[in-house]
Amino acid sequence: MQKTILIVEDDESLRDFLKKTLTDHNFNVMVADDGAEALEMVGKKLPDLVVLDLGLPKVSGETVCVEIKKNHPEIIIIVLTAKSESFDAVRSLQIGADDYMSKPFTIEELMARIGARLKTTEGKKTQAKEVLPELNKITFRESVVLIGIRLIMTQFLFGFSFLLAVAAISFLGQYITLENSFPLYLIFLVTLFIVDVGIIFSIVLKWHFEYIEITRSAIIKHKGILSKKEETFACNFIETITLDQDFLGMIFNYGSLELFDPALKAPICIFNIASPKKYSDVIKKIFSKKKDSSTIFISQETKSNDVSSSL
Repeated sequence: MQKTILIVEDDESLRDFLKKTLTDHNFNVMVADDGAEALEMVGKKLPDLVVLDLGLPKVSGETVCVEIKKNHPEIIIIVLTAKSESFDAVRSLQIGADDYMSKPFTIEELMARIGARLKTTEGKKTQAKEVLPELNKITFRESVVLIGIRLIMTQFLFGFSFLLAVAAISFLGQYITLENSFPLYLIFLVTLFIVDVGIIFSIVLKWHFEYIEITRSAIIKHKGILSKKEETFACNFIETITLDQDFLGMIFNYGSLELFDPALKAPICIFNIASPKKYSDVIKKIFSKKKDSSTIFISQETKSNDVSSSL
């Protein structure tokens, strides 16, 4: 993905040179020649990195740096200044700059610093995305493969039931005189269709409203469609995780997990979830704390008429 760099420099020749160089290195480049324009562009465009001169008209470079870091701390700032005293370097870092270069400088060094800072920030973003599910909560629902199988079976049952109804009407027609059997066929078809639609809705609603949430402090089982029930297991340590997959589960990548809580001395089961091996490792990381001998198992059930999901 192409990165965007904002150059804030009042020296026109240096500004144009930096713009051309960075553009040649496949960066999307914006320029500003004073502090006020720089703050306005940051608010509208949100660049990935800012090359900032401290000696700016209208609004000082120090103020620009402080304001950017206050409102957008993720933006990288590399400060440029004509002064080379160590005080200026320390001051730049104190007000939030990520790096510092004194004029004159070589373009190779600047490009190296830009590349290193962007690479480091990209690594932090990737790492944050990887640990995000572990630090918050994970929601488990039944595998959509199983839901699909149930829906397909429902349609087979619908067709089979209608064929049985047709056969039954034809059989009765041998003993009972029916002037027109079409209305009877239609009644059976409409009845079976209504039942079929009801079953489909119940399968989908059950999948949506019945799920399990796992956090660092509790395992919560959500049950019920019209009347919501929650069963909470408060624990901070899982002794073992047992994976159970049948033949179809290995083919379609679903299975069940049993989490053994030593305080409860019984397994907490999570049935028929997708990618059980993957989530088994994630759960191990969530409950990676040492065993707490004072941990007490708590089970509670609450009911309400609220049918909305917490997702």
